[in-house]
Amino acid sequence: MRLLKHPLVDCDIEEAALWYHLRDPSVAIRLIDAARNAMRSAARNPLQFSIRFADVRRVRLAGFPHSVYFRLLGDSVCILALAHGGRDLQALLRGRTSSPES
Repeated sequence: MRLLKHPLVDCDIEEAALWYHLRDPSVAIRLIDAARNAMRSAARNPLQFSIRFADVRRVRLAGFPHSVYFRLLGDSVCILALAHGGRDLQALLRGRTSSPES
């Protein structure tokens, strides 16, 4: 499947990585790798991931309290956000249901 990302996904990853970098730079690198792996997993087999609400699915990041959230749009997987599990996800995602970029 084709992988698309909302324009703010990279900002989500950078913000989370910066938080970890300030504590331990090696953990920030692991977070970025885990986010990339989660997005690739979503693109490879999107239906293996459960629907969290509406049509938004979640891939948990290995070793982190974060997840990648995505929707299926035709033959594409649209990554909407990377977010910590404690965030108000519905509010965060409300404005991200469109405008993906490849």
